[in-house]
Amino acid sequence: MPSLRGALVDARTIPKSIGPCFTPITDIMTKLVLQGCLSPRESGELVAKNAQNIVIDHDGVKKCAEFLADRLKQGGLRMEDLFKKTEIHPQSADEAGAKWVFFADVLNFSFWHQEDQPQYAITYKGNRYTGYLSLCAAINRTLDQGIPLTDPDFFGTITEDQLDGYLKGDQGVSCPLIPDRVRCLQEASNILKSKYENSVKNLILSAKGSAQSLLTKLTSDFECFNDSAEFDADRRVSFFKRAQIFISDLWCLFEGQDLGKFEDIDSLTMFADYRVPQSLQYFGAFKYSEALLDQLNTNEELAFGHPFEMEIRGCSIKAVDVIVEEVRKKQLDPTIRVNAILVDYFLWGFRREKAKEMEKFPYHKTRSIYY
Repeated sequence: MPSLRGALVDARTIPKSIGPCFTPITDIMTKLVLQGCLSPRESGELVAKNAQNIVIDHDGVKKCAEFLADRLKQGGLRMEDLFKKTEIHPQSADEAGAKWVFFADVLNFSFWHQEDQPQYAITYKGNRYTGYLSLCAAINRTLDQGIPLTDPDFFGTITEDQLDGYLKGDQGVSCPLIPDRVRCLQEASNILKSKYENSVKNLILSAKGSAQSLLTKLTSDFECFNDSAEFDADRRVSFFKRAQIFISDLWCLFEGQDLGKFEDIDSLTMFADYRVPQSLQYFGAFKYSEALLDQLNTNEELAFGHPFEMEIRGCSIKAVDVIVEEVRKKQLDPTIRVNAILVDYFLWGFRREKAKEMEKFPYHKTRSIYY
Protein backbone atom coordinates (compact mmCIF):
# COMPACT_ATOMS: atom_id res chain seq x y z
CA MET A 1 0.00 0.00 0.00
CA PRO A 2 0.65 2.59 -1.51
CA SER A 3 0.03 4.89 2.41
CA LEU A 4 -0.95 8.03 0.55
CA ARG A 5 -2.27 5.59 -1.97
CA GLY A 6 -5.22 5.40 0.39
CA ALA A 7 -6.21 8.97 -0.36
CA LEU A 8 -7.04 7.91 -3.91
CA VAL A 9 -9.46 5.27 -2.76
CA ASP A 10 -11.74 7.16 -0.43
CA ALA A 11 -12.27 10.00 -2.85
CA ARG A 12 -13.21 7.51 -5.57
CA THR A 13 -11.14 9.52 -8.01
CA ILE A 14 -7.60 9.36 -9.20
CA PRO A 15 -5.98 12.74 -8.40
CA LYS A 16 -4.06 15.40 -10.78
CA SER A 17 -0.58 16.87 -11.76
CA ILE A 18 2.40 15.32 -13.27
CA GLY A 19 6.40 17.02 -15.19
CA PRO A 20 9.56 15.31 -15.72
CA CYS A 21 10.07 11.60 -15.26
CA PHE A 22 12.74 10.22 -12.91
CA THR A 23 16.35 11.15 -13.59
CA PRO A 24 18.90 8.31 -13.81
CA ILE A 25 21.06 8.19 -10.68
CA THR A 26 24.77 7.46 -10.99
CA ASP A 27 26.58 8.33 -7.79
CA ILE A 28 24.06 8.62 -4.95
CA MET A 29 23.95 5.02 -3.79
CA THR A 30 27.37 4.94 -2.10
CA LYS A 31 26.18 3.49 1.18
CA LEU A 32 24.10 0.86 -0.57
CA VAL A 33 27.11 -0.19 -2.63
CA LEU A 34 29.15 -0.41 0.55
CA GLN A 35 26.44 -2.63 1.95
CA GLY A 36 26.70 -4.79 -1.17
CA CYS A 37 23.11 -3.94 -2.06
CA LEU A 38 21.72 -2.73 -5.38
CA SER A 39 19.36 0.25 -5.38
CA PRO A 40 15.64 -0.45 -5.96
CA ARG A 41 15.84 0.69 -9.59
CA GLU A 42 18.98 -1.37 -10.23
CA SER A 43 17.31 -4.28 -8.47
CA GLY A 44 14.25 -4.00 -10.70
CA GLU A 45 16.49 -4.06 -13.77
CA LEU A 46 18.39 -7.12 -12.56
CA VAL A 47 15.35 -9.09 -11.46
CA ALA A 48 13.37 -8.33 -14.63
CA LYS A 49 16.32 -9.31 -16.81
CA ASN A 50 16.65 -12.66 -15.05
CA ALA A 51 12.99 -13.42 -14.31
CA GLN A 52 11.90 -16.94 -15.17
CA ASN A 53 8.20 -16.60 -14.40
CA ILE A 54 7.15 -13.08 -15.43
CA VAL A 55 7.21 -11.33 -18.78
CA ILE A 56 6.65 -7.57 -18.96
CA ASP A 57 4.43 -7.35 -22.02
CA HIS A 58 4.93 -4.22 -24.14
CA ASP A 59 1.36 -4.16 -25.46
CA GLY A 60 0.04 -4.31 -21.90
CA VAL A 61 2.43 -1.55 -20.84
CA LYS A 62 1.20 0.67 -23.70
CA LYS A 63 -2.43 -0.06 -22.81
CA CYS A 64 -1.81 0.96 -19.20
CA ALA A 65 0.11 4.08 -20.30
CA GLU A 66 -2.68 5.16 -22.65
CA PHE A 67 -5.31 4.70 -19.94
CA LEU A 68 -3.23 6.65 -17.45
CA ALA A 69 -2.52 9.43 -19.96
CA ASP A 70 -6.27 9.85 -20.47
CA ARG A 71 -6.76 10.14 -16.72
CA LEU A 72 -4.05 12.75 -16.54
CA LYS A 73 -5.62 14.80 -19.30
CA GLN A 74 -8.82 14.79 -17.24
CA GLY A 75 -6.97 16.21 -14.23
CA GLY A 76 -5.99 13.01 -12.44
CA LEU A 77 -3.06 12.51 -10.06
CA ARG A 78 -2.42 15.88 -8.44
CA MET A 79 0.30 15.46 -5.87
CA GLU A 80 -1.19 18.42 -3.98
CA ASP A 81 -4.46 16.54 -3.44
CA LEU A 82 -3.16 13.24 -2.14
CA PHE A 83 -3.14 14.01 1.58
CA LYS A 84 -6.03 16.47 1.61
CA LYS A 85 -8.79 14.29 0.25
CA THR A 86 -10.14 12.76 3.45
CA GLU A 87 -9.95 13.15 7.20
CA ILE A 88 -8.03 9.88 7.40
CA HIS A 89 -4.67 11.56 6.65
CA PRO A 90 -3.05 14.62 8.26
CA GLN A 91 -4.52 17.86 6.98
CA SER A 92 -1.76 20.17 8.19
CA ALA A 93 1.75 20.25 6.75
CA ASP A 94 3.63 20.72 10.02
CA GLU A 95 5.87 18.82 12.42
CA ALA A 96 2.90 16.97 13.92
CA GLY A 97 1.95 15.82 10.41
CA ALA A 98 5.50 14.60 9.77
CA LYS A 99 5.43 12.62 13.04
CA TRP A 100 2.08 11.10 12.04
CA VAL A 101 3.49 10.05 8.67
CA PHE A 102 6.61 8.54 10.25
CA PHE A 103 4.61 6.55 12.79
CA ALA A 104 2.20 5.28 10.12
CA ASP A 105 4.99 4.24 7.77
CA VAL A 106 6.89 2.41 10.49
CA LEU A 107 3.76 0.25 10.78
CA ASN A 108 2.67 0.26 7.14
CA PHE A 109 2.90 -3.45 6.39
CA SER A 110 0.99 -6.74 6.11
CA PHE A 111 -2.72 -5.98 6.34
CA TRP A 112 -3.93 -8.79 4.04
CA HIS A 113 -6.00 -11.69 5.30
CA GLN A 114 -6.80 -15.18 4.10
CA GLU A 115 -10.32 -15.73 2.81
CA ASP A 116 -11.21 -17.91 5.80
CA GLN A 117 -9.99 -15.27 8.28
CA PRO A 118 -11.81 -12.15 9.53
CA GLN A 119 -10.78 -8.92 7.82
CA TYR A 120 -9.00 -6.25 9.81
CA ALA A 121 -11.26 -3.21 9.47
CA ILE A 122 -12.12 -0.12 11.54
CA THR A 123 -15.23 2.03 11.54
CA TYR A 124 -14.22 5.61 12.28
CA LYS A 125 -16.55 8.62 12.23
CA GLY A 126 -19.15 6.65 10.33
CA ASN A 127 -16.84 5.27 7.64
CA ARG A 128 -15.47 1.74 7.43
CA TYR A 129 -11.82 1.38 6.48
CA THR A 130 -9.83 -1.73 5.58
CA GLY A 131 -6.16 -2.57 5.14
CA TYR A 132 -3.69 0.27 5.53
CA LEU A 133 -6.57 2.72 5.90
CA SER A 134 -7.60 0.85 9.05
CA LEU A 135 -4.22 1.74 10.52
CA CYS A 136 -4.79 5.40 9.64
CA ALA A 137 -8.20 5.30 11.32
CA ALA A 138 -6.75 3.63 14.41
CA ILE A 139 -4.03 6.28 14.71
CA ASN A 140 -6.56 9.11 14.47
CA ARG A 141 -8.97 7.41 16.86
CA THR A 142 -6.20 7.09 19.43
CA LEU A 143 -4.99 10.67 19.00
CA ASP A 144 -8.59 11.85 19.37
CA GLN A 145 -8.52 10.37 22.88
CA GLY A 146 -5.54 12.54 23.84
CA ILE A 147 -3.05 9.67 23.68
CA PRO A 148 0.27 10.87 22.11
CA LEU A 149 0.63 7.77 19.96
CA THR A 150 2.92 9.34 17.34
CA ASP A 151 5.38 10.77 19.88
CA PRO A 152 8.71 8.83 19.86
CA ASP A 153 8.97 8.87 23.67
CA PHE A 154 5.51 7.35 23.91
CA PHE A 155 5.65 4.70 21.20
CA GLY A 156 9.16 3.65 22.23
CA THR A 157 7.82 2.17 25.47
CA ILE A 158 4.55 0.80 24.15
CA THR A 159 3.64 -2.78 25.06
CA GLU A 160 2.07 -5.43 22.85
CA ASP A 161 -1.19 -5.28 24.80
CA GLN A 162 -1.30 -1.50 24.52
CA LEU A 163 -0.62 -1.42 20.78
CA ASP A 164 -3.12 -4.21 20.20
CA GLY A 165 -5.70 -2.11 22.01
CA TYR A 166 -4.92 1.08 20.09
CA LEU A 167 -5.08 -0.69 16.72
CA LYS A 168 -7.97 -3.07 17.53
CA GLY A 169 -10.39 -3.47 14.63
CA ASP A 170 -14.14 -3.99 14.45
CA GLN A 171 -15.52 -7.11 16.14
CA GLY A 172 -12.30 -7.31 18.15
CA VAL A 173 -10.15 -8.29 15.16
CA SER A 174 -6.49 -7.53 15.86
CA CYS A 175 -4.09 -5.95 13.43
CA PRO A 176 -1.65 -8.65 12.19
CA LEU A 177 1.90 -9.00 13.57
CA ILE A 178 1.49 -6.95 16.75
CA PRO A 179 4.77 -8.24 18.31
CA ASP A 180 6.69 -7.27 15.16
CA ARG A 181 5.04 -3.85 15.09
CA VAL A 182 6.09 -3.21 18.69
CA ARG A 183 9.68 -4.15 17.85
CA CYS A 184 9.65 -1.78 14.87
CA LEU A 185 8.36 1.08 17.03
CA GLN A 186 10.92 0.42 19.74
CA GLU A 187 13.74 0.36 17.22
CA ALA A 188 12.52 3.54 15.54
CA SER A 189 12.28 5.35 18.87
CA ASN A 190 15.75 4.22 19.93
CA ILE A 191 17.36 5.36 16.67
CA LEU A 192 15.61 8.72 16.76
CA LYS A 193 16.91 9.22 20.33
CA SER A 194 20.47 8.10 19.66
CA LYS A 195 21.04 9.78 16.27
CA TYR A 196 18.46 12.52 15.73
CA GLU A 197 17.83 14.10 19.15
CA ASN A 198 14.53 12.26 19.39
CA SER A 199 13.10 14.19 16.46
CA VAL A 200 11.52 13.04 13.19
CA LYS A 201 12.04 16.58 11.92
CA ASN A 202 15.79 16.34 12.57
CA LEU A 203 15.90 13.04 10.69
CA ILE A 204 14.28 14.69 7.68
CA LEU A 205 16.43 17.84 7.85
CA SER A 206 19.61 15.75 8.05
CA ALA A 207 19.00 14.67 4.44
CA LYS A 208 19.30 18.30 3.26
CA GLY A 209 16.55 18.07 0.69
CA SER A 210 17.73 14.85 -0.94
CA ALA A 211 15.31 11.94 -1.24
CA GLN A 212 18.21 9.56 -1.82
CA SER A 213 20.08 10.82 1.22
CA LEU A 214 17.00 10.31 3.38
CA LEU A 215 16.45 6.88 1.84
CA THR A 216 20.02 5.89 2.71
CA LYS A 217 19.62 7.10 6.30
CA LEU A 218 16.35 5.24 6.74
CA THR A 219 17.62 1.97 5.32
CA SER A 220 21.04 2.01 6.99
CA ASP A 221 20.04 3.37 10.41
CA PHE A 222 16.69 1.60 10.81
CA GLU A 223 16.71 -2.15 10.27
CA CYS A 224 12.92 -2.16 9.99
CA PHE A 225 13.22 -0.09 6.77
CA ASN A 226 16.01 -2.22 5.25
CA ASP A 227 13.80 -4.11 2.79
CA SER A 228 16.40 -6.18 0.94
CA ALA A 229 17.15 -9.83 0.19
CA GLU A 230 19.62 -12.12 -1.55
CA PHE A 231 18.68 -12.56 -5.20
CA ASP A 232 21.47 -14.92 -6.12
CA ALA A 233 24.75 -16.09 -4.63
CA ASP A 234 26.50 -12.73 -4.83
CA ARG A 235 23.79 -10.12 -5.39
CA ARG A 236 21.63 -8.46 -2.76
CA VAL A 237 18.68 -6.53 -4.12
CA SER A 238 16.56 -3.89 -2.41
CA PHE A 239 12.94 -2.78 -2.74
CA PHE A 240 12.72 -0.29 0.17
CA LYS A 241 8.95 -0.06 -0.09
CA ARG A 242 8.16 1.58 3.26
CA ALA A 243 11.20 3.87 3.30
CA GLN A 244 10.31 5.26 -0.11
CA ILE A 245 6.66 5.64 0.87
CA PHE A 246 7.67 7.72 3.90
CA ILE A 247 9.61 10.10 1.66
CA SER A 248 6.82 10.32 -0.90
CA ASP A 249 4.24 10.87 1.85
CA LEU A 250 6.24 13.84 3.10
CA TRP A 251 6.51 15.15 -0.46
CA CYS A 252 2.75 14.98 -0.89
CA LEU A 253 1.78 16.25 2.57
CA PHE A 254 4.04 19.29 2.25
CA GLU A 255 3.25 19.68 -1.48
CA GLY A 256 6.92 19.57 -2.38
CA GLN A 257 7.88 22.36 0.02
CA ASP A 258 9.52 22.72 3.45
CA LEU A 259 10.03 19.24 4.99
CA GLY A 260 8.69 17.71 1.78
CA LYS A 261 11.04 19.45 -0.63
CA PHE A 262 13.26 16.89 -2.36
CA GLU A 263 15.10 17.97 -5.50
CA ASP A 264 15.56 14.35 -6.56
CA ILE A 265 12.07 13.05 -5.72
CA ASP A 266 11.74 11.52 -9.19
CA SER A 267 14.63 9.18 -8.41
CA LEU A 268 12.33 7.04 -6.23
CA THR A 269 10.72 3.93 -7.68
CA MET A 270 7.24 2.52 -7.19
CA PHE A 271 6.53 0.78 -3.87
CA ALA A 272 6.77 -2.93 -4.53
CA ASP A 273 3.99 -4.84 -2.76
CA TYR A 274 1.26 -7.37 -3.52
CA ARG A 275 -1.56 -5.17 -4.88
CA VAL A 276 0.00 -3.17 -7.71
CA PRO A 277 0.82 -6.42 -9.55
CA GLN A 278 -2.92 -7.09 -9.81
CA SER A 279 -3.38 -3.87 -11.78
CA LEU A 280 -0.40 -4.78 -13.94
CA GLN A 281 -2.07 -8.12 -14.69
CA TYR A 282 -5.36 -6.34 -15.41
CA PHE A 283 -3.77 -4.22 -18.14
CA GLY A 284 -1.80 -7.17 -19.49
CA ALA A 285 1.53 -5.60 -18.55
CA PHE A 286 2.38 -8.75 -16.57
CA LYS A 287 2.28 -12.25 -18.03
CA TYR A 288 2.75 -14.98 -15.41
CA SER A 289 4.08 -18.49 -16.04
CA GLU A 290 1.82 -21.45 -15.32
CA ALA A 291 4.10 -22.41 -12.44
CA LEU A 292 3.69 -18.99 -10.81
CA LEU A 293 -0.07 -18.92 -11.38
CA ASP A 294 -0.42 -22.42 -9.95
CA GLN A 295 1.49 -21.35 -6.84
CA LEU A 296 -0.55 -18.17 -6.35
CA ASN A 297 -3.82 -20.03 -6.85
CA THR A 298 -2.99 -22.38 -3.97
CA ASN A 299 -3.44 -19.34 -1.72
CA GLU A 300 -0.48 -20.47 0.35
CA GLU A 301 1.92 -17.97 1.88
CA LEU A 302 5.17 -17.22 0.08
CA ALA A 303 8.23 -16.69 2.23
CA PHE A 304 9.97 -13.33 2.09
CA GLY A 305 12.84 -13.74 -0.37
CA HIS A 306 11.19 -16.60 -2.28
CA PRO A 307 12.15 -16.44 -5.99
CA PHE A 308 8.50 -15.95 -7.02
CA GLU A 309 8.05 -13.14 -4.52
CA MET A 310 11.22 -11.37 -5.63
CA GLU A 311 10.33 -11.67 -9.30
CA ILE A 312 6.91 -10.10 -8.70
CA ARG A 313 8.36 -7.19 -6.75
CA GLY A 314 11.39 -6.57 -8.97
CA CYS A 315 9.40 -6.80 -12.20
CA SER A 316 6.84 -4.39 -10.73
CA ILE A 317 9.55 -1.76 -10.35
CA LYS A 318 10.74 -2.27 -13.91
CA ALA A 319 7.22 -2.33 -15.37
CA VAL A 320 6.24 0.93 -13.70
CA ASP A 321 9.42 2.60 -14.93
CA VAL A 322 8.56 1.53 -18.48
CA ILE A 323 4.98 2.80 -18.04
CA VAL A 324 6.38 6.16 -16.91
CA GLU A 325 8.51 6.32 -20.05
CA GLU A 326 5.51 5.50 -22.25
CA VAL A 327 3.32 8.13 -20.60
CA ARG A 328 5.99 10.76 -21.16
CA LYS A 329 5.92 9.99 -24.86
CA LYS A 330 2.29 11.13 -25.00
CA GLN A 331 3.31 14.81 -25.17
CA LEU A 332 1.07 15.83 -22.32
CA ASP A 333 0.80 19.38 -21.07
CA PRO A 334 4.32 20.25 -19.75
CA THR A 335 2.81 21.27 -16.41
CA ILE A 336 1.65 17.68 -15.88
CA ARG A 337 4.14 15.73 -13.80
CA VAL A 338 4.66 11.99 -14.05
CA ASN A 339 6.97 9.81 -12.01
CA ALA A 340 7.00 6.30 -10.57
CA ILE A 341 5.44 7.52 -7.30
CA LEU A 342 2.32 8.88 -8.95
CA VAL A 343 1.95 5.93 -11.31
CA ASP A 344 2.15 3.65 -8.27
CA TYR A 345 -0.63 5.61 -6.54
CA PHE A 346 -2.75 5.29 -9.67
CA LEU A 347 -2.23 1.52 -9.98
CA TRP A 348 -2.82 0.91 -6.26
CA GLY A 349 -5.98 2.99 -6.26
CA PHE A 350 -7.14 1.45 -9.54
CA ARG A 351 -6.95 -2.00 -7.96
CA ARG A 352 -9.47 -0.87 -5.34
CA GLU A 353 -11.56 0.99 -7.88
CA LYS A 354 -11.92 -2.27 -9.84
CA ALA A 355 -11.87 -4.58 -6.79
CA LYS A 356 -14.47 -7.02 -8.10
CA GLU A 357 -12.84 -7.37 -11.50
CA MET A 358 -9.42 -7.78 -9.87
CA GLU A 359 -10.48 -10.89 -7.97
CA LYS A 360 -9.53 -13.07 -10.94
CA PHE A 361 -5.94 -11.84 -10.77
CA PRO A 362 -4.15 -13.63 -7.91
CA TYR A 363 -1.75 -11.83 -5.62
CA HIS A 364 1.04 -13.26 -3.51
CA LYS A 365 0.66 -13.44 0.26
CA THR A 366 3.83 -12.83 2.24
CA ARG A 367 3.86 -12.01 5.95
CA SER A 368 6.64 -9.50 6.27
CA ILE A 369 7.39 -6.28 8.13
CA TYR A 370 8.60 -4.78 4.86
CA TYR A 371 5.28 -4.49 3.00
